[in-house]
Amino acid sequence: MPLKILLISRCAWTLYNFRAGLIAELVDRGHTVVCAGRADGFEERIRAAGAEFSALPVSGQGISPAGDLKLLLAIYRLIRQTKPDIVHLFTIKPVIYGAVAAKLAGAKKIISTVTGLGFVFTREKGSWLRLLVETMYRVALLFPETVFFLNPQDRAVFVDSKLVSPSKALLLPGEGVDCSHFAPVPLPEGEKPYTVLMIARLLKDKGVLEFAGAARLVRQKAPDARFLLLGPVDTHNPSALNEQEIAAMQQDGAVELLGRTDDVRPFIADADVIALPSYREGLPRVLLEAGAMERPVVAADVEGCRDVVVAGATGLLVPKKDEKALAEAFLELMDNAPLRRAMGKAGRELVLDRFDEKAVCAAIIRQYEDKPRPLKAKEKRPEPPQ
Repeated sequence: MPLKILLISRCAWTLYNFRAGLIAELVDRGHTVVCAGRADGFEERIRAAGAEFSALPVSGQGISPAGDLKLLLAIYRLIRQTKPDIVHLFTIKPVIYGAVAAKLAGAKKIISTVTGLGFVFTREKGSWLRLLVETMYRVALLFPETVFFLNPQDRAVFVDSKLVSPSKALLLPGEGVDCSHFAPVPLPEGEKPYTVLMIARLLKDKGVLEFAGAARLVRQKAPDARFLLLGPVDTHNPSALNEQEIAAMQQDGAVELLGRTDDVRPFIADADVIALPSYREGLPRVLLEAGAMERPVVAADVEGCRDVVVAGATGLLVPKKDEKALAEAFLELMDNAPLRRAMGKAGRELVLDRFDEKAVCAAIIRQYEDKPRPLKAKEKRPEPPQ
């Protein structure tokens, strides 16, 4: 039976980049898909994929009573207007305010996906802001019948803090990656400088400052090494780098800022290593894309990252906020091209085995179509290369 499914995220970019496979699969099955979020230029791509799109006033700033109430009312009106069979909510503000709006609007079925815990959960437990956000989650997560998490650590935080009932908290293997789109590419060879690429918004919580510090340390020993940062400035995020911090990175030339792009594949293909020294992740898509393209990774040993990286097999894990350890990891891989190739191939195998987009879509659609079967994470992991 065809369904009308409303997917709400913070912006059109996240819907297109992280849910395109799900949208395509739903359209192929004959379902009607309506997407909603902040309009940012990607809405036409969503429409081209066969879905409708409605703009919502999703602010990128922190808690704003007036703005957040405006968002709640806009979601309420959209649900009353579209009358969907299922409302599926992604990212922090839609999950918190959208669930309340959906309940008030009489939505038939509500599903939420906690894609990551956000900057608040990197702060000290018991702070007033974290207590406030936890209370908001505790209320909002009363209403969905299913709440997906992308890693077991995030699920444990919510269950242990009694923010969500354990009976409806299910695990997904991330948001999945299209392994045919992110196809393997041989590592660069020849006289090309050793290149490390970080793909992230310019946020402190992503480890951008540690990446810059590690780049300076490495370039003291290998002046020709290149460190590239691909991602947009996010001035509304509380963790955003300020103008002085960005200017300092540009001034000393240790890191080259590339801005944002619609297609990360050429940049991954030109890199020797992909880095993500983040303070906390849901399950980082960029590390899945790197693995799919056979690139070794260096990441912080934190929630989310450690669920993607098999230390010694697909990449290296380093302590959070430790630029010296980060630099040492970059140097270790710089001096060992065979290890980089072995890690890249192991990364591709891991992504195919555990994080393929088709498995993620199937698990979600089972919930849509009332055929629940919890997805069990596979235990098989590749052995570290000798």
